[in-house]
Amino acid sequence: MSRQPLNPKDICRVVGGQGQRKSPNLGKTVTVVRRMIGNHGDDHSVYGPIYRCEGPGIMQLGDAGNYVEMGWADFAADWLLKIEPDALLPEGTTTEIEAPHLTTA
Repeated sequence: MSRQPLNPKDICRVVGGQGQRKSPNLGKTVTVVRRMIGNHGDDHSVYGPIYRCEGPGIMQLGDAGNYVEMGWADFAADWLLKIEPDALLPEGTTTEIEAPHLTTA
């Protein structure tokens, strides 16, 4: 997939995650804080570019396999769908999000 990198303050909808369809972050709105670079100065070897994002109710997958609400998490670029500012919905509006690249298992 070819697209422009995300930038700090970009608003995105979460459309994927490490927990796939079980991720409690699916459909949530987040704000990009910064791009995360690995210890060797590269992107993640499997997931590619990773972005630190913040948002209300954002959960992280803990070491024990449980989800913990932290208000921030790191997301692969493919798990984020940028929302243009003029396309933001009013607060409290919900929509169904289709993420065809996720598989049901």
